[in-house]
Amino acid sequence: MWSFEHSIDAAVTPAAVWSRYIDVDTWPAWNAGMEKVQLNGPFHAGGTGEVTMTGDARAPFTLTEVAVDEGFTIEVRVGPGVVTRSRCRIAALPEHGCRITHSVELDGPGGDEMGAAAGPILSGNITRGVDEVAKAAAAAV
Repeated sequence: MWSFEHSIDAAVTPAAVWSRYIDVDTWPAWNAGMEKVQLNGPFHAGGTGEVTMTGDARAPFTLTEVAVDEGFTIEVRVGPGVVTRSRCRIAALPEHGCRITHSVELDGPGGDEMGAAAGPILSGNITRGVDEVAKAAAAAV
């Protein structure tokens, strides 16, 4: 299994970050490589949708975990037996603000090889995505 994680501390509330997460229309603004996201129904565990990446590559996804003001996980099947899990987490800090953590993992046969090939792109997008969602949350307040 290949994985990458990045966190920052931001001077925003968990609710402000959560508002960006549940508004899937805004995902392309803070998620490099995404052009469009469609959610088929409410934002809840078991919900499904489709993301359109740059170049018109489309991938169906499933929300496997959702916790209000805490985060969510989506899964995308990317090959025979290989799953991409993307996690977005929010943790309130004791004094003010919150820690925002995004991670991605490629799990299954060939996950390590796929990660070795796509890892630099995926990790760069994750790092940038955390920074951008924090800015978007601050701007929305």
